[in-house]
Amino acid sequence: MWQVAKATIVRNHISNQRAYPWTFSLGHIVGGIYLVLVSFFSYHYLIHGQLNARFAKYAGSHDYLSFAIIGGLLGTLSISMLMNVSRALITELREGTLEVLLLSPARKSGYFLGTTIQQMYRIGLEFIPVMILGLFLGLRLTHANWMSVFPALLLYLFACFAMALVLGAVMVSTRDTYIVQNTLFAMTALVCGFQFPTQYLPAPLQWLGQIFPLTQSLQLLRDSVLSGTSIWDAWQQVTDVISLCIIYSLVGIIAIKHVLRHVFERSIA
Repeated sequence: MWQVAKATIVRNHISNQRAYPWTFSLGHIVGGIYLVLVSFFSYHYLIHGQLNARFAKYAGSHDYLSFAIIGGLLGTLSISMLMNVSRALITELREGTLEVLLLSPARKSGYFLGTTIQQMYRIGLEFIPVMILGLFLGLRLTHANWMSVFPALLLYLFACFAMALVLGAVMVSTRDTYIVQNTLFAMTALVCGFQFPTQYLPAPLQWLGQIFPLTQSLQLLRDSVLSGTSIWDAWQQVTDVISLCIIYSLVGIIAIKHVLRHVFERSIA
């Protein structure tokens, strides 16, 4: 499996370098910078730094800028992970290499693992300039519990990966990327709490947000950074996120196998 993952990382890296060496990463960096600037200008020039008591109660902190900037950064990270991992199979289909991938003895778990690792280090490089701008404009990390930030970040990445598997199966099944991915991104941006606490939403939308593992994993990671809350003190939330990720992963794996079998049968018919 590791050999397949390593080969996938090298192939995707070379492909990205030759096809779009800067434009792809630059687009994500500009998107992250845009979210940070919107948070900064909204706080200082739209609401003039005025927050009601409910925000501190819901967010667990009075620091709106750090809350919004962290949400913007993690929103950009989730979109990059969801989009690029989920589009791997339909990209193979469009380039005419999916049948070769299906016929090869390589394990598909290694393929997805390699795709995910390659996206993670690319996203990490995109994250740095956006993080520097956020620190310059008001992001404060003085209360961060770094012993909890790392496992919370792993849990967040697991949530992105699990949802990407389901999204990838839907993309290959519908032969569509634009409508499917943008509908999901718009929905998660609204109900998962990236820019404001979910408690401001009507109850049905709060319930909708709870079916996405991104919601609670985002809250765990944000609490670790903003208030220094230990992830080990929130076992119920951790258990809920892991359970949702396992459900999403199983649904995604089963759906991908079914969809790929259907695609293969059609290609040889």
